[in-house]
Amino acid sequence: MKQQKLSLIKNLQSRMLLIVSLLVVSAVLGQQSNATAYIAKRYTVAQIVKESSNIVFGTISEVNNSRKTADIKIEKNVKGRSEFDVIKIRYDVYKGEADHRAELARFLKQKERIIVCYLQEGGRIDALAHTRGKWFQLQLTKDQERGWGRWRFTHFEKYLNQDKVSKRDSTSQFMKELESILDDNAIQLLFLNTDDYQNEIPIITEFNKVSNRWISFNPSEDRNLPDINRSDILWIGFRSIGKDGRYRLNSDQEKRIRDFVKNGGVVIVSGQDSDPDRPCGTGWMPHPLKGVESDHRNDFKPTSKAGNLFKAPHKISSGQLSLDDSWNGWNDKFEVLATSNSGKQLAIAKLKHGKGMYLITSLHNGKKENVSKNRRMLENILHFAVDFIDRSK
Repeated sequence: MKQQKLSLIKNLQSRMLLIVSLLVVSAVLGQQSNATAYIAKRYTVAQIVKESSNIVFGTISEVNNSRKTADIKIEKNVKGRSEFDVIKIRYDVYKGEADHRAELARFLKQKERIIVCYLQEGGRIDALAHTRGKWFQLQLTKDQERGWGRWRFTHFEKYLNQDKVSKRDSTSQFMKELESILDDNAIQLLFLNTDDYQNEIPIITEFNKVSNRWISFNPSEDRNLPDINRSDILWIGFRSIGKDGRYRLNSDQEKRIRDFVKNGGVVIVSGQDSDPDRPCGTGWMPHPLKGVESDHRNDFKPTSKAGNLFKAPHKISSGQLSLDDSWNGWNDKFEVLATSNSGKQLAIAKLKHGKGMYLITSLHNGKKENVSKNRRMLENILHFAVDFIDRSK
């Protein structure tokens, strides 16, 4: 039974569903079938956009706390074409683990801007609304005789309102972000993470804007990278290509990465793992490197080719990074941006291939304290990558 439940959860995660039937969410979380449930899995804004059939912008046109109703006037269809001109909400009934109706009555303000993201499947709608920096959930079931009624408020989201990948304080700024994502102006960042190392994710997802470009963060555990051709940047998470001396990519996966870069993509590798007799494989690059098992260190020396990598947006000096297993054996096709261990190993290198490039690092992003130390470098790397994309147009 436990194995079946784990399998169910895994299937839901692999589909990356966001706004699912509350009955299904409740079952996964082990609650009663008629209870509302917090969305407990981490969801990024990009996933919310992807899994919504409709996204609308509007204004709260009426709040009536006597009747426990509110109306949202839809002013713009951002994704899909909504069949509603007005979303009518009710919060007079309550089901679930916590009663948020009084909180909603105090929270809703007439004339405030609001975003509603919803999934409409047949006669059922499950929705997330965002206004004044908070997410809350709505649901609606179509009556066969009376048609659509009022959308029932269920609860304020606990985790979406806390997690940096989904928390947004300004609804007006959030509207600009969503429009940018949907008009293809955003940088699509595919983050491959296939191991137990999760500490990079909350750091990297903080960087949701670089210069005037929004960053759309798309996590994946699939080494086949089915979404790679819809991405601008592939960020290979710490030890996702090699761990404990075991290389993890097959020839087809390697070719997909090489072709992605050749066609203009950017690949960032934030760290690998090599053993003395089993160095990390590099078939995902057009030129070989040798993975080297290294002692943990923090010294590095930038080269004249580093440009602004260690200057913008943060100035970073030797001793301020956490480095681990490194690389050597490079040829003249690589632009060495920084070395470690008295020039014997790569700290960061750049390799152009076709229209794109690789940024290969020796960062140690295993533990929370390591990632925290490298945080500013991760942001600099992202700026460096986006600048390359912008200049390559």
